[in-house]
Amino acid sequence: MTEAILIFFTFLCLTQVVTHWSVFAKILKHKANVQHPEKSVSVLVAARNEVENLPTLIDSIASQKHSNFELIIVNDRSTDGSKDVLTYYEAIFDWLVVIHIDTLPTVWTGKKHAIRKGMESSSKEVLLFTDADCIADSEDWISKMTLTPEYVTIGYVPYLRRKGFLNQFIQFETLMTGLQYLGFALIGKPYMSVGRNWAIKKTEYPLQFLEEIKSFEGGDDDLVLNHLSSNIRIAVSLDAQTVSKPKETSSTYFKQKRRHLSVGKHYHQKHQTLLAIYTLCHVVGWFMFLSLLITSFEPYIILIIFGLRSLSFYTIFTSVGRKLGTMPNIWALPLLDLCYSIYYPLVGISAWSAKKIEWS
Repeated sequence: MTEAILIFFTFLCLTQVVTHWSVFAKILKHKANVQHPEKSVSVLVAARNEVENLPTLIDSIASQKHSNFELIIVNDRSTDGSKDVLTYYEAIFDWLVVIHIDTLPTVWTGKKHAIRKGMESSSKEVLLFTDADCIADSEDWISKMTLTPEYVTIGYVPYLRRKGFLNQFIQFETLMTGLQYLGFALIGKPYMSVGRNWAIKKTEYPLQFLEEIKSFEGGDDDLVLNHLSSNIRIAVSLDAQTVSKPKETSSTYFKQKRRHLSVGKHYHQKHQTLLAIYTLCHVVGWFMFLSLLITSFEPYIILIIFGLRSLSFYTIFTSVGRKLGTMPNIWALPLLDLCYSIYYPLVGISAWSAKKIEWS
C-alpha cells in the first residue's frame, strides 16, 4: 500500500513535468509567422452598458497603423448612455460603424446575437474580435493579429496590474490558462480562444454553428474554435495583445470565471479528456502532497518529488510569463499555485452544474 501511494504520487508529478516541457515550453520557442500582404479587417465588439470603457477602446483603435480596417460596435440594449457616446464618435471617425440593438430575439443570448448582427454589417476580409473593456496594447495590434495565411489566429490577453492579492491571483490564473490553450494549440490540439483577442477569415466563420449554440451563454469564442480545430496559429508577441481591465472584487471575478468555464462541458470529448488529465494531476498532486506531509508519510521523499515538480512548473511559468508580459510576484507563486488548486475545482463544479449563467 505504501509503495502504491508513492508510485501514484510520483505519476501525478511526472505527468505535470512532461506537460510543462512538451507542451508549455513550446510557447518559448514559438516565433512569429512570416507576414503576408495586409488584409482588410473588421474589428468587431459586442458591448452592453460600457459607457466608461468605450472612449478608451475607440481611442486605442484610432491609433492603429493598419491601413484598411473598420471598427464595428454593436450596442446591445445599453441603458447607461453608451448610445450618446457612440453617436459622438461615429461623427468623428468614418471607419466606425455603430449598430444599436433594442430587443433580443427569442432563444438568442445577447452577445451571440450582437456578434451575428455585427458580422452581417462587416465589409472586410477578416473578423478580429475584442471586448469593450479592452484596449489595443500596440499600434500594430490589428496587423500582428491578421497578417498570416491561416484561417484563425488566437492571441493572448493579459490584465492590467492592480494592487492586492486578488489581482495577483488573476494574473496567475490568466497565465495558467494561456499556458494551456496556447501550448496545446502549438502541438496541434487547439481547443479554445479568448473572445477578447482572436481573428478569423470571414468566409471561414461557422455561422451555422453559431446558430446551433445561440442559446448558450458564452462559447462565442472557445466553442467556435473548438468546432473548427484546424488551420489555426497563435500570436504571442506583445504587439499582438489587447489588455483587459481586471475584476476588482472576488464575487464579480467568480461570476466571470463561472461563465467562462460553463461551456467547457460542450467541448469535444478529446479536449475535455486532455484538459482533465493535466488539471486533475495538478489539483490532486497538491492535495496528496499536503495530506502526505501531514501524516508524515515518507516526508523527505515527498518533498523531493514535489519540489522537482514545482521547480519545473515555476521555471516554465515565469519564463513564459516574461515572454507574454504577465508575471505575478515570484515569491507568491507557491501560494498562488495552492490557491488555484482549491479555486479551480470549486468554480468548475459551480459552472458545470449551473442552469443559467447570464452575460452582464
